[in-house]
Amino acid sequence: MKLKRLNSAVDMYVRPVLGSVSQKDGKRYMALCIDKSTVNNSMKYGVAREITESEGSVDTPGFVDKSKLIIVKSKDLLNWEKVSDLKIRGIDRIIKKINPENFYFIGIEDPDVYNEKGKHLYFTIAFRNRDAKFPFFNVFLGHAFGKTFDDLEATNPVLGPEKNLWGSKEICFSPLRTDNKIHLVESMSEKGDNEKSLVLIYAVKQKKEKFHYFKIAFEPSRSNYSWCKGYGSPVRIFPKSFINHRHYVGVMNGREKDKRIKGKYVYGKFRPGLFLFNPVTGEIPWVAKRPLFEDPDARTITFASEFVQTGKNSGVLYAHPNDSFVRAYKIDAIELKKKLPKI
Repeated sequence: MKLKRLNSAVDMYVRPVLGSVSQKDGKRYMALCIDKSTVNNSMKYGVAREITESEGSVDTPGFVDKSKLIIVKSKDLLNWEKVSDLKIRGIDRIIKKINPENFYFIGIEDPDVYNEKGKHLYFTIAFRNRDAKFPFFNVFLGHAFGKTFDDLEATNPVLGPEKNLWGSKEICFSPLRTDNKIHLVESMSEKGDNEKSLVLIYAVKQKKEKFHYFKIAFEPSRSNYSWCKGYGSPVRIFPKSFINHRHYVGVMNGREKDKRIKGKYVYGKFRPGLFLFNPVTGEIPWVAKRPLFEDPDARTITFASEFVQTGKNSGVLYAHPNDSFVRAYKIDAIELKKKLPKI
């Protein structure tokens, strides 16, 4: 597939790997995640999010997508196609059980796959306030378990709203395979003027099947860098076989602060960037000064969702521009390492 150079560390595969730039068929896809246990097989499998209904514009606050999860497959990691809708046994019962009063269900979103004694699927269960007032959303980090994508069964969510938090989503798994793990999640806090949420990165501890909030790992409003001063969402931690650094190196999605233009709020740009992570303490000691790249077709959103190492010094990062299609980007580990600090 044709490549386009974005910078020394990133080359873009021009043709989308799922969906299309034009969406002439009316289909919109995002949030591709890949089952790493299938990467070396002739057929690789993953889960993605298909948009079923939209309200508003992706560039302005108040925008809402309704969606469902789908199973996808690929022979080469660069051409993905839908297999079927993802079915999770017992999910309707869970949704009904946790639905907050005066909120309505808007969809299952943001899948992440983790293989440990079976297949764990984590996903967002999102609810919106019927009165469109603060808090505007409640979100839960849902969980299902099975041997394959065809026999997943829902459990209770592993995380949800707590005091001063609207909830959590977008789990970024610990690189350590231990009984006690510290993961990262995107969380929405009620800090501020009681009219806006603060989207930050929280460290959460997992002991066996139990998760609990640990501490704030990255607070965007305290950042010195504009690209991630409004919003922070963790994506993936690179394996040491890809980048060997004193700390683990990860990629997060950062967003600029919202802007007010002609009396209307407009979202700042959303782009992926690098950070360092200590999986023992849950700390993020460093965040890059600038984002890693921006997709040339993006209006405001280049949101990364997955990474697969394909060679000793190469890998593929997946992102969805404009919440509309999925594109792949070839990452050069040697060039990427040049962007890191010596700490």
